[in-house]
Amino acid sequence: MKAKVSGKSWDLPLPFLFVLCFIMVVGLVTLFSATGGSRIFRRQVFWNLIGITLMFSLSLVDLRKLERYCHFVYLLVLLLLLVVFIRGKTAMGAQRWLHLGFFRIQPSELAKLALVLALARILVNQKGKFSLGSLWKPGVLVAPAFLLTLLQPDLGTALIILALSTALVLLKGVETRSTVVVALVVLVAMPFAWQHLKPYQKKRIMAFINPQAVATSAGYHVIQSQTAIGSGRIWGKGFSKGSQTRLQFVPEKHTDFIFSVFAEERGFVGSVLLIVIYFFLVVLALSVAVKARDAYGFYVATGVAIIYGLHFTINVGMTMGLLPVVGVPLPLMSYGGSSVITTYLGAGLIMAVYRMRRG
Repeated sequence: MKAKVSGKSWDLPLPFLFVLCFIMVVGLVTLFSATGGSRIFRRQVFWNLIGITLMFSLSLVDLRKLERYCHFVYLLVLLLLLVVFIRGKTAMGAQRWLHLGFFRIQPSELAKLALVLALARILVNQKGKFSLGSLWKPGVLVAPAFLLTLLQPDLGTALIILALSTALVLLKGVETRSTVVVALVVLVAMPFAWQHLKPYQKKRIMAFINPQAVATSAGYHVIQSQTAIGSGRIWGKGFSKGSQTRLQFVPEKHTDFIFSVFAEERGFVGSVLLIVIYFFLVVLALSVAVKARDAYGFYVATGVAIIYGLHFTINVGMTMGLLPVVGVPLPLMSYGGSSVITTYLGAGLIMAVYRMRRG
């Protein structure tokens, strides 16, 4: 089928952008309530403006050029991940950020998009399903980003990198025998991986299994989050009226647990609506993928959709106690410049795929 290539900057996936903007507004309103309109809120507004500018700029890039230079982009991000260990800033026991003048970035956030660009090219060049002998190609590509992120340590982002790459490889196709062998290797490696987790990471997993047993330490975050979500009941307590939030019971209320703030203020109805909106964001991104000009555009748009879906699922799951707390932000709602920029850059890739879709 002939490709439809539009040079018009206003040729946009409007439903996708509408949902994205809706989440942005909800995120800013919730962050304002959580922080009282402090400097954190003003910074988030700034990062949103920068992100939107980058999004529209990236949407105008020819995806064929990105495919040509995708491995250089990936190598640059890997270099930034290495520099983190030399000049990175340490906060809360993790060395994840680089200071660049008046702002700082988290390279592991950018690594997810860079990995999608590079991995998509490998998937396009792969003839047929992956066998046990050809799985080394995506494995060698993914391993550096995964290990460098895990060593920071950033378990949440490392798991997203692993899950993202696994999903894309499975989408391409893996022979049944190879799938069984890899699954067995993972099962055998799990006890070894457990022994090498940081003590606080082990506590978080134990808190997921039984938060009441560690209610004053690792389980405190989950218990207070669940209390806030439950106190919202059906319709919520209203804007800036959440008692758990206002009395500072909810920890990290402007970052990892901002969904708890929203749920307490908007209740069950508002929470379900927000979940549906995020679901539509992923579906609309996938709808752009299936109309992509070529396989590369399909895998890039699908990769971005998977990133959105993983972030949303893990963040909401951990705030509700359904998943371990691993420090994964909620797209466009949690405070953080790197997370916001990455979300918008992903949207820019979706828009670039849309502009070069099939006719």
